Amino acid sequence: MSNQTEITHSPDLPDFAPRLVGIALLLFCLVAGGLWLVAGYTAADQARDVQVWQEKLDILAENRATDVDRWLADRFKALRDMAGNPSLQLYMSDLQAMKEPAVDGGEPPQKTYLRNLLLFTAERAGFANAGVPSIPASLPPPHVNALAIIGAGGDVIAATPMTAATRDLMLASVKQSAPGREGLIDLRKDKDGTLYIGFIVPVFSIQGDHTANSQVARVVGIQAVGDSLFNLLKSPGVADKTLETILVRAAGGKVDYLSPLQDGTRPLDRHEALDAGSLASAALLAMPGQFVSDLKDYRGRIVLATSRAISGAPWMLVTKIDRDEALAAGSQRRAGMEIIFFLVIAVITLIIAAIWWRAYSRRAVVTSAYFRHLAAQTAAQERLLRLVTDHQPEPVYIVDAGHVVRFANRQAEEEARMSQDSLPGKTLADVRGAARAAKITECCDRALGMQQIFYDMQRLRQGEDERVIRSAYVPLDHIPLASLPEPTPGVLVVEQDVSDVVHEREKRLEILHQLMRMLLKLVDARDPFAANHSLLVSQIAQEVAIEMGLDGVLVETARIAGSLMNIGKIVVPTELLTKTGNLSAGEKQVICESMNAAADLIANIRFDGPVAETLRQWQEKWDGSGPLAVKGEAILITARIIAVANAFIGMTSPRSWRTAMAIEAANKFLLDQAGAHFDRRVVIALINYIENHNGKAWLKKVLESQKSAA
Repeated sequence: MSNQTEITHSPDLPDFAPRLVGIALLLFCLVAGGLWLVAGYTAADQARDVQVWQEKLDILAENRATDVDRWLADRFKALRDMAGNPSLQLYMSDLQAMKEPAVDGGEPPQKTYLRNLLLFTAERAGFANAGVPSIPASLPPPHVNALAIIGAGGDVIAATPMTAATRDLMLASVKQSAPGREGLIDLRKDKDGTLYIGFIVPVFSIQGDHTANSQVARVVGIQAVGDSLFNLLKSPGVADKTLETILVRAAGGKVDYLSPLQDGTRPLDRHEALDAGSLASAALLAMPGQFVSDLKDYRGRIVLATSRAISGAPWMLVTKIDRDEALAAGSQRRAGMEIIFFLVIAVITLIIAAIWWRAYSRRAVVTSAYFRHLAAQTAAQERLLRLVTDHQPEPVYIVDAGHVVRFANRQAEEEARMSQDSLPGKTLADVRGAARAAKITECCDRALGMQQIFYDMQRLRQGEDERVIRSAYVPLDHIPLASLPEPTPGVLVVEQDVSDVVHEREKRLEILHQLMRMLLKLVDARDPFAANHSLLVSQIAQEVAIEMGLDGVLVETARIAGSLMNIGKIVVPTELLTKTGNLSAGEKQVICESMNAAADLIANIRFDGPVAETLRQWQEKWDGSGPLAVKGEAILITARIIAVANAFIGMTSPRSWRTAMAIEAANKFLLDQAGAHFDRRVVIALINYIENHNGKAWLKKVLESQKSAA
């Protein structure tokens, strides 16, 4: 029986052959299927890489185009603000209606005002030439920056110093531009290689509508183009070597390259045929906003590129990168995967089942253990978080990126009048109310966007009481709660009631202000000829500081220093203060020492800003000829502001021995002394406030009230 069994189950070639053929067929199908899958994966992976780069280039191009749009809009806005000045519109209408010249043969006052306004705008908006005097000289300026007001008849009403070529360009451009509409003098290059661009903005009659019929003049500005524009084409934080953003335009059947190129070509030095079939820039000019992946750039290299049209200019912004560099990492990855596949396919037929089973089983065990450990760790973190926060006196809670509360300590739950189980999952509006939640939502988004701790202060009204809440917003990569998937970003919010501290500080500040007002009244009572002088200096110094964009501490320092600048007169005899005749040298010395005494009188009083040092330096001159020989930027900015404000108020206020100077004359005096006695930026800021921000009306009202009171 046993012998029969051995014969029946012994190896037999015919019986083994079908099995071998089946294995060979299976291996062939496995290899063929694997090759097909790898080929398909390679093509799909490359397409994904191209898609990723398309999205990345779209974002970069959109950001750069937005910055260039803003650059152009800022310059149009500067001229638009000037063109919309009611005084300019009125004076241009007057000049247009004026048929006879001035009786004395001089220049009409309207033109004088327009010239001053033009100079101020050119200084602020970058249409003035650095280092070139604003008063016309016998020689033309060497730079292209210029600003002009051109009348309806094509005559130049007022202009900054400019070359004859610049003047001719302005007049020709105005003649070609459509009436009643803004225009652009497109980017071009001067003989010396200087790039420049121009802007045309219409000036309308003050009583007319904004149509061509009501146009009375045009404001035309020419400005040199340099790093302020081309630096906007650089993408910060991007390290790709061949990534480049350029500006191009179509002109005369060619592609003009308007910006510097990576190969060292200077702006407007390269031009290529617009009909070049394989040129990426030419193709993108014909289809703005599209993406190309198989065309060449100006160097003859195949690139990935996209474009964006620039608003207000016939320009196209092109962002590109060499295709080889962009797809290099993916190509290496795919080549490596193909090699590994062929190595693996050689042995996969022998060990695939055993390896798969063992790997799968082991991975399942390891993964299960890992997630159990992770869940236990997260639960422990959550318990620790609650233990720590519940013993804090302030409300502490965590919101996710969707502004849903995910965790709150006991104090936050009690303040929201919700239970521990019901509060998580509620929106901020449900927990804090719609009005307060809007501010908290804004701060949470800001903290997540900056990825750093952000602080904010809120004042809340509760009946007649006011609460001041100081909140800290801490961004979290993942909220440490076991119930949330990882990663779940959020913000930890800690609210602290600082009402007592803030109200106490405000009370001390009010007492300090009352003491200052008392000192001012005492000084004014002893010097009736300069009554309210310090108050006027204080008010106008504050406005100038705001006009210059200084922070709150420096604005307050300028205001306080202006108020206290004359307290040193307390030590001056009354008969000397009220003397109407000329002062002797000794009496002038007493007055001078009283001004210096102001800083010593308040030296030990604590202010948020450098008030005492401001009073010590306000008599210094920009050129260093003052008492302490401090010069230029070394003088505190608040002291420079007080010096200009004091001079202006002193000139425009009447005194017992003279009448008040006209505002225009005072402005001219300050401009003449800018760069010698005064900081030019401060003078420009004061004149801009007086002329354009209702400062003239305010000052006239104050001076008239003083006159009537006297």
